[in-house]
Amino acid sequence: MLKKLAIAVPLAVLAMSASSAFAAGEANHSINIVAHVPTNGFYVVPTDPDLVNKDQPMDYNPATAKMGEVNGFFDMRNNSGSVHASVVTAPKLIAGANSIDLKVEINGKELTTTPQMVVGEAESDVNFRAPLKISAKGTTFQPGDYTGVVAMTFDAVPPAGP
Repeated sequence: MLKKLAIAVPLAVLAMSASSAFAAGEANHSINIVAHVPTNGFYVVPTDPDLVNKDQPMDYNPATAKMGEVNGFFDMRNNSGSVHASVVTAPKLIAGANSIDLKVEINGKELTTTPQMVVGEAESDVNFRAPLKISAKGTTFQPGDYTGVVAMTFDAVPPAGP
């Protein structure tokens, strides 16, 4: 019995010193997490969060002589009416003194600064997936590095009264 104890004690000490050696090489990481839970009655959310969280390229393609487009989808719901949308300002890309006007379409309807219905009452009563398309207006573009922001507003509009 003494032999067993004599062997067990050095192994326990070795195991304890090994675990403290691992602790000296420890790495810690933190991940920031955010979450939004929309109401079940009204929401407008992109199906791909990168659509609104990352820059979207619209580069000119010399082979096709066309500007690229931004395409995506928004899931929309309004249990108490329709969904209307508008752009906050006239959308455009700007490079110094040059600019390119943009066409913004939700569910096939071109947005302006005046709100208009993009999803009707019956469609928006359940989750409706509306396509988004942003394209350049015109066919001739000046060289440059363009930037811009397309800011949209979505409104829950109650049904019209009798």
